[in-house]
Amino acid sequence: MSRLTKHLLLLLMFFSLPGIGSASESILAKNISVHVSNMRLGTVLKTIEERGNFTFSYNSNIVKTDSLVTINADNWTIREVLDKMLNNRFEYKEARNFVILRYAPLQLAFSIEKATAENGEYVVSGFVSDDKTGAKLENASVYNRELLQSALTDKEGHFELNLKSNGEAVSLTISKENYRDTTITFLAGVIINPKDNKSKSLVDYVISNDYEGIENTSLGRLFISTKQQIQNINLGGLIAEAPFQASAIPGVSTHGQFGGQVVNTVSLNAVGGYNAGVDGFELGIIFNLDKGNVRDVQIAGIFNVVGGNVSGFQLGGLYNNVLGNTRGFQLALLHNSVKHDADGLQLSGYNHTRGSVNGMQVSLVGNIAGKTLRGIQLAGTGNIAQRVDGVQISSLFNYARNLRGLQIGLINIADTSSGYSIGFINIIRTGYHKLALSTNETTNANVAFKMGNKKLYTIWQGGMRLNNDKLYTFGLGLGTELGMGKHFAINPEITQQYIYQGTWHRTNQLSRLDAGLTYKLSKWISVNAGPSLNMFYSDQHSPISGYSYLQTMHRNFIKGNSNFTGWVGWSAGVSFF
Repeated sequence: MSRLTKHLLLLLMFFSLPGIGSASESILAKNISVHVSNMRLGTVLKTIEERGNFTFSYNSNIVKTDSLVTINADNWTIREVLDKMLNNRFEYKEARNFVILRYAPLQLAFSIEKATAENGEYVVSGFVSDDKTGAKLENASVYNRELLQSALTDKEGHFELNLKSNGEAVSLTISKENYRDTTITFLAGVIINPKDNKSKSLVDYVISNDYEGIENTSLGRLFISTKQQIQNINLGGLIAEAPFQASAIPGVSTHGQFGGQVVNTVSLNAVGGYNAGVDGFELGIIFNLDKGNVRDVQIAGIFNVVGGNVSGFQLGGLYNNVLGNTRGFQLALLHNSVKHDADGLQLSGYNHTRGSVNGMQVSLVGNIAGKTLRGIQLAGTGNIAQRVDGVQISSLFNYARNLRGLQIGLINIADTSSGYSIGFINIIRTGYHKLALSTNETTNANVAFKMGNKKLYTIWQGGMRLNNDKLYTFGLGLGTELGMGKHFAINPEITQQYIYQGTWHRTNQLSRLDAGLTYKLSKWISVNAGPSLNMFYSDQHSPISGYSYLQTMHRNFIKGNSNFTGWVGWSAGVSFF
């Protein structure tokens, strides 16, 4: 007997143990006292969660948490408290440490047409109807929990199921949206307990309601059949577990139409599969669809769509879409999409995480972090994040709404910044913006634009010598402002400038370090003056008529090198804004 077969048998044996879901273990049977007046339902449910040490799961569009409730309960069971607050219009299902609230104001009726044992199989057929009106109900789910087999009723409310027979009693459960579940147990046509809603529950898993569901995605609508979507609505968030499943396409699998309600340890999909989740390994030649959580390893030839969280390694040939959080390594050729937070590494042509990124996004085109970036964005074209506590690096542009880390790119943009932007153009909307007019020992008319923040700003500058012997200069640089009280500051600035001395055929590069003392006259005007250190490289060894020759203008402290000239200079000017 294989190890996998043993796991399956052990799982089925566990499901068959008496007392599962018994009152002694029931969350709903716990006693609690609640005394509230006109309090929000959501607040009361949260209080019950804390006292009972469990979690409610419900559809917030149906459970109106803003509604006001009044209740005085002394030592009532949690079930009784819920019945009172919710007006007996919900049913409750326990799964692990969850209590699922399911809107179910109506009752089902169930009639058996045939229940016989033939050749080792139970053949069961019958009708499902509304208990009050008698109307036959279409698209009700009829399923056996132990064997994970199911069917949907047709337009006449009719169904038929073929179940393996081992000579023991067989239970069927009927579920439909807005109706309370009904379970019956029978043996070879003898019904033991019709309309028994208290049979043992074999379900031990919950799909979170925090995420919108893969059935609403474009790929989900394309590949998940209408029957499977109806079954998902009928059965809600209650999910079974199994060690293994294999499928050709969604619905054609070892779990049949019940596949979307099962979390598997191993899932193998020839073309594609639709499961509740994976807790081990999943391989889809074309695609994988999982409406819950995926752990450890998921690989698809083209795409993966996951409605819950992914923890581990996810590889999609072209595309990964996760509606929850990711933790680990996510790899796709074209696109990775995460609706909530991503922890770890994302690698693709384009990464988009709508929540926070704690780790690294690497892409050929671009990266987006919808909230906070705590890590690194590395992109061929651009990076976008709401708040950057880490590093953005791109060949073209970076944008941060609130920059607290580092940007490196051709163009860097931020709305507010207490970090550093290094690039050709740095724009901080509420940052440092100055128009500076100045004069110095070389060019007596200069203009500069300074953009960034006080920690680090970019300088674009140009200047000219207005004497008879002309001289022109242009370049860029970086600067910082060091505050010295309310009115004074020091502005160290380094610039690299090209000096035009009458020809473009020679290299004339000036590196200049200024240390200006700034006095702020008002919020909009300041004056500055200070010394400078200059290093000039030139392979132009003779002056041109009408132009100054910088090599002979100043006292050179570099001796024995005809290409380098060094001197100490000065600058003075006024800045606006």
